Amino acid sequence: MIPSEARSLPLSTVTFVFGILSVPLAFARHLVSLALVLAVLAVLMGWWGRHRMVGLGLQYTARSMRRSTWGFKAGLVGLVASLVMWVLWRSNVLLT
Repeated sequence: MIPSEARSLPLSTVTFVFGILSVPLAFARHLVSLALVLAVLAVLMGWWGRHRMVGLGLQYTARSMRRSTWGFKAGLVGLVASLVMWVLWRSNVLLT
């Protein structure tokens, strides 16, 4: 069932903001754990949004679907970056 007017994908803006914020926070020493949490949340919400797009993709606006996709991809980058930085800080490769 397709409604008469398109609407935004739920949590697309939150996914985008969390994904984008997780990347620079991964490189701040004391904010790596926050970046990891934001990245995981962005990936989970992005996955949920992709799952919603497959079944009901015609009822959501293209802009909100694009925003969710960018947030998902940025969350993946932030996740990898925060894990790498966490390992580097923990192993004392990066000294203070």
